[in-house]
Amino acid sequence: MHNILKFLFIVFLMLSAEDTLAIDRYLTWVDPQTQLRVKINMETYELLTEKDSNGWLNEGKIKLDTAIFNTIPSRFKNDYFLFDNGKRIRLTIDGAGHVFDYFPLKKELIRVDRTYHSGYNFFSNKFVRNGIIYSIGGVGFWSHSTAITYFDEKIREWEILRPKNLIPIPIVHGYQGYDNKLDVYYSGGSATTDYLEDQKFTIRDEFFLFDFKKNKWNFLGKLNPDLPLNMPQKVIWTGNFFLHFYNNHIYILDPKSNKVYLYKNNKQSFLLGSATHLNKDTLTNFWADNAGAIQKISIAEIKSKSVYWGEFYSSGISTFWYYLDLSIILAVGLLVKWQHSRSRKNNELILSVKERKLVQKLLDLNEDEYLTTHDINDVFETKDKSQENQRRIRFNIINELNDKLNQKFGHENGIDRKTLPSDKRLIVYVINSNIKSELKKLFK
Repeated sequence: MHNILKFLFIVFLMLSAEDTLAIDRYLTWVDPQTQLRVKINMETYELLTEKDSNGWLNEGKIKLDTAIFNTIPSRFKNDYFLFDNGKRIRLTIDGAGHVFDYFPLKKELIRVDRTYHSGYNFFSNKFVRNGIIYSIGGVGFWSHSTAITYFDEKIREWEILRPKNLIPIPIVHGYQGYDNKLDVYYSGGSATTDYLEDQKFTIRDEFFLFDFKKNKWNFLGKLNPDLPLNMPQKVIWTGNFFLHFYNNHIYILDPKSNKVYLYKNNKQSFLLGSATHLNKDTLTNFWADNAGAIQKISIAEIKSKSVYWGEFYSSGISTFWYYLDLSIILAVGLLVKWQHSRSRKNNELILSVKERKLVQKLLDLNEDEYLTTHDINDVFETKDKSQENQRRIRFNIINELNDKLNQKFGHENGIDRKTLPSDKRLIVYVINSNIKSELKKLFK
């Protein structure tokens, strides 16, 4: 009898575990017409629309290739962006490279990208600039990212933007937002973890601006120490200013004017749920899977009843140290450039083993021959790596090699990346004809 009860208990645990692991997963966005949520059940492929306090309406199954969900993590959150006046919903998976397009009129979902789950930019900030989705910062693989990437429609992959300088702090949480009118990105108050044995959580008080036109990070100053940075918080970027919610307070922070206004309401608390949605003047809060909005906040009303509180950030001695650091970096850069220039005068071309292998392989080709992406992967011995890692290795080595060839021969694209006339989707690599004969002499 004891053994039977033991067996039944084990079966119960197994069934409970199976039920626990059966997680419902959804792609979610807010309908621009109803201002209520819509979601796709990734297990049943059903479309569910929110009906305010009346629950969710099952609209039936959508059209899709079920294989597009194969590599998505079991737990995730998604971002969404409206294109073509809401006729196309673009969805991205946090911490991964997945990009989907949903067409409401056809009730069809397709996968747009060709990347694999990477996991290095969870909690990155995503926004649309000139019709292109950008992703900045994030965290993953026990480290913080400062990368600025964008989704390239032509190659259907995420590409990296290479700024003139680096931001010296992580870009995650805190005050993060893109100003479309000024074409700048604000970053400050980032939350960092040192990932040591006695793991510590730190809020950085520096505030920066990235100018897309100048392709450069600028230090604005230190955040006001009286802001509730170390308290439980919710920060919303409206496109012009930040709303920082803390208890029954709302701080309105304008980075352009460097002013902070405070709204207090001792009779009201702000129930910031699991999802927030901003539509013009109204900020709507939703709570988990419950139907309907739990709270709607008029931003115009909050601003009209707020009072001036103080400066958002202030510059000082920290600015001196920041620019001193930049001066040191610039001096080192000039030294490196001088050394490269000297090497060029001495007729030296110093290549790594992989760079030399690639050049030799390309020089051995006939006039009408080329190397494909797969050929390059063979040269760099990256067959066993993920597609994303292969792309990064190709990008870094070829960029470095082209810099060396440019210094030697004065041509920017020594290794030329082209599309085949017969198939524009296929990228191939050749030696630039302007330097080929000179390069051959060095490799004799």
